[in-house]
Amino acid sequence: MEYKLIKLEKIQDFINALIASGKQVLAPKQKKEKVFFSLVGSFDEIAMDYIQTAFSAKSAVFPKCEELYTFEKNGKDTILHNPPAPENDTIVFGMRPCDGAAFDYLTTFFLKENPDYHFKMRYDKTIFVGLTCSSGDEFCFCTSVGISPSDTRGSDLMLTKTENGYYMEIITEKGKKLVEQFSNFFEQTEQIDKTKYTANIQKRFDSSALKEKISGAFNWERWEETSLPCFGCGTCAFSCPTCTCFDIQDEANLVGGARYRIWDTCALGIFTKHASGHNPREKQSERWRNRILHKFLYTDEQFGTLSCVGCGRCIRNCPAELSIIEQVNAIMEG
Repeated sequence: MEYKLIKLEKIQDFINALIASGKQVLAPKQKKEKVFFSLVGSFDEIAMDYIQTAFSAKSAVFPKCEELYTFEKNGKDTILHNPPAPENDTIVFGMRPCDGAAFDYLTTFFLKENPDYHFKMRYDKTIFVGLTCSSGDEFCFCTSVGISPSDTRGSDLMLTKTENGYYMEIITEKGKKLVEQFSNFFEQTEQIDKTKYTANIQKRFDSSALKEKISGAFNWERWEETSLPCFGCGTCAFSCPTCTCFDIQDEANLVGGARYRIWDTCALGIFTKHASGHNPREKQSERWRNRILHKFLYTDEQFGTLSCVGCGRCIRNCPAELSIIEQVNAIMEG
């Protein structure tokens, strides 16, 4: 791994140079009381001192609504048109290590067995620049799920703010090429101990012990009790950086149309409802159970990794103040 230093006074020039080169920069931006990932036109728009964004930057590679293809009738034939690949790179700048780990999970989900063309098209043109956490809050629990405030997985470059500037780790070939393209902003430096500059996030539960306990929790008698506050609104899933559920919808007329992929969630009652009217997850408690088991059991069985990265968004955003931490600890207690 290579290491660089970018001085505090040069980070602004670096970001502005990225934008001037035609790259799209998606970065944390303050909007009223919350921070959101948004396209920015200059460094001045970027929030550098924040704990967590309201939503992740997942939509950079997995949009909320995307056109999969258009189709048109030509006599008896139907002609399909795939959307064009992005011309310019997108830089996801300033994401936290938990979000980097989420992108690592998303690439496993979308690319491991049957590579998703649309995801890969965007992912190949996206460069992920992480920013380690100097502080956390009561909702952060990344260390409980095997991630740290300085974790580099899923990032191409990782920045850590120090007294001398931003210490940069060059992790992937994509990151290396970007640094080489803008080499005048960086200085060579040696490896440092990042723990001096990163937050100490308290462990809220033991994921290894949970793994043993949750495998037998399908028929746990407290699912209904612990899910009672849940509205089934889907806020937890839509703000989650690893949720991958989607629906497919067509819009068409007599001459053609388009097929779209749209975010969906197992928290909604209609998600599993059959055309016959039967719903295998009729109760909200069954949908809540599925979410918890999916995060901490099913994806571990399928991919060898949890699909919860401890970002805390589902707790911060929940209108019913449901806590996944409290739920997990309740399962641990039996």
